[in-house]
Amino acid sequence: MKKVLVLSDIQVGHKLSICSDSPSFPQEAPAEPTIYSPNKVQKALFKAWQEVVDEWEKPDVLIINGEPIEGQQNKNMGVEVWTTDLNSQLEDAQKLVEMFKAKKIYTTRGSDYHVSLRGVPLEETFGKMIEAEKVHGYYAPPNMFLKVEGVTFDIAHHIGTTQTWQYRSTPITREMLMAKVNESHRWPASIVLRSHAHYYWYVGSTTHLGMITPCWKLQDWFMQRHTSAGGIPDIGAVRFTIDNGTFDWEAKIFKLAEFRPPLVEIK
Repeated sequence: MKKVLVLSDIQVGHKLSICSDSPSFPQEAPAEPTIYSPNKVQKALFKAWQEVVDEWEKPDVLIINGEPIEGQQNKNMGVEVWTTDLNSQLEDAQKLVEMFKAKKIYTTRGSDYHVSLRGVPLEETFGKMIEAEKVHGYYAPPNMFLKVEGVTFDIAHHIGTTQTWQYRSTPITREMLMAKVNESHRWPASIVLRSHAHYYWYVGSTTHLGMITPCWKLQDWFMQRHTSAGGIPDIGAVRFTIDNGTFDWEAKIFKLAEFRPPLVEIK
């Protein structure tokens, strides 16, 4: 029996994303590094993270399915990040991931906007930092097939998204169908894992599962511009139990009271 834990879209660096309890970043010499004080939602996210660590630590396999850091946020001049120093973001993400003490770690590549610096994939650096396993020469390949005790995962970060909940099953169902159509060119997979959408969704049958995994970043200004009421992320993690060719899973999803908007009451 193997335990496979999946985390994605951690996006350390954003002021509405998870961070450790004491992240730091360098100032211009000769000043000492600055210790960043997490805000109330970051403290709530870290508390949720600690709960996952306490109950699901030491997995046989830990999959980081893209975007451990937020990046520099070039389009809005970095106003939503607590540091634009990418090394500091990577180091704090490393602290969070190492809390799990996983036996094996695998990573995949996320969006260039978050994890690429002028074409250099920072997830390769991150994979080396956390001692992830290499796949075909890469720490963070764009997609990966991982076979665990007879169950094959088809893993990639990107997938089409929608904020119309009636159609949330469509992108992952399409991925499952295309995986089946093209399995003679690739590998037959029982579990198709995707992330990127920041919501938790799954479809399946008795033998196959398609899943979009939850994230660790709350609704930012970009999401609010698209749909304030509909773009609420699902915060959490998913753990699979693999046993002799069969699989089951459980999810931890957190609803944070700290993120509720203020209620303006007129009497």
